[in-house]
Amino acid sequence: MQSRATQSRGSNQVAVRQYNERLVLQTIRLKGALPKAELARLIGLTPQTVTHIVRDLEADGLLVRGEPERGRVGQPSVPFDLNPDGAQSIGIHIGRRSTEIVLINQIGHILAKLNTVYAYPEPEAILSFIASSYRSLTKRKACHPNRLMGVGVCEPGNIAGWQQLLGAPPDILDHWNALDLGDAIEQAIGVTPLFCNDATAACGAELLFGQGRHYANHLYTYIGSFIGGGLVIDGNLVIGRGGNAGAIGSMPLSPASREQLIDRSSLLQLEEALVASGLDRTTLWKDPQGWEEHQGLVSKWIRDAAPGIAMAALSATALLELDALIIDGAFPDWVKTELVIAVEQAADNLNWEGIERTFIVEGTCGFHARAMGGASLPLLSQFAADHQSLMKAPA
Repeated sequence: MQSRATQSRGSNQVAVRQYNERLVLQTIRLKGALPKAELARLIGLTPQTVTHIVRDLEADGLLVRGEPERGRVGQPSVPFDLNPDGAQSIGIHIGRRSTEIVLINQIGHILAKLNTVYAYPEPEAILSFIASSYRSLTKRKACHPNRLMGVGVCEPGNIAGWQQLLGAPPDILDHWNALDLGDAIEQAIGVTPLFCNDATAACGAELLFGQGRHYANHLYTYIGSFIGGGLVIDGNLVIGRGGNAGAIGSMPLSPASREQLIDRSSLLQLEEALVASGLDRTTLWKDPQGWEEHQGLVSKWIRDAAPGIAMAALSATALLELDALIIDGAFPDWVKTELVIAVEQAADNLNWEGIERTFIVEGTCGFHARAMGGASLPLLSQFAADHQSLMKAPA
């Protein structure tokens, strides 16, 4: 599960070279296919340095050359792009209502996926599903073990919390609190995984594969059973001291109450509305694309959820000068579109005096964002241009 690009380097000089490789990969991911001369100009490296880096990355299978661009003075220009098959990764999302495992390539295409749904998360059943699904995915023809960069796992912060609201038995809390999840998953699949909060991971997926590439500074929100978020500053995913940066669900709605955004803008409120109407709440996660029959309740939920999200966007923008708020969630595309429109309208009623209003846009990864976010962790670890790679002490 390792290529030359993932091997550890033994000196600071090699660390600089690795950082430059990451810069090349990241620039192509953001800008699309580019010739070497344009890469050198954008990154600020010499043409000779970029030529050597591109040659090595092509030899590793991480880059692929396109057709020469003719018609200009001099030699034809050859663009280089990410090779979709150059790297793969597996992501696991453990949620309060479902668990999903995906195999993706380095441009974010899902090659295979498996999921299970439940009323509440039972550790033993989830670990059994993860073990069998991992074996199944790694045996599929689409999976190339020599290109597999690793496994990333994401889950909600404090997954054992709020179980009473979800209707879980009291002993589920004890099971989760007694579990070393990292060790349990490593034993189940035989690989040491990377871990991240699920909303932060989903933000990483949007940064690598979606709208996040176009906004250097943005707040990302993913709405599942509870609303959560992630933060990107200067094009880098911000994890935070406790791994929970961008947790907008905890933002207060009013100084006059203890109510938080999570109490107004989570899918749990839509579930409760279904139950109050005598309907089955499980349809929301068992059929995440078939919500049309509940359109009246969904529209009311959108109207109730939007003002708090707009307020969170204003507050975050006042602090961080954000370019955008990206909204995604475990719901159909038409719900996402209507929610973005409603948040825009709610933002119209707020006072943006003194700051530049942020864009409010739809995310692109949708229901699979969190599992894709888990899969993005090994790719970010191996290929993102991270200044920390320059700070490693020489061997």
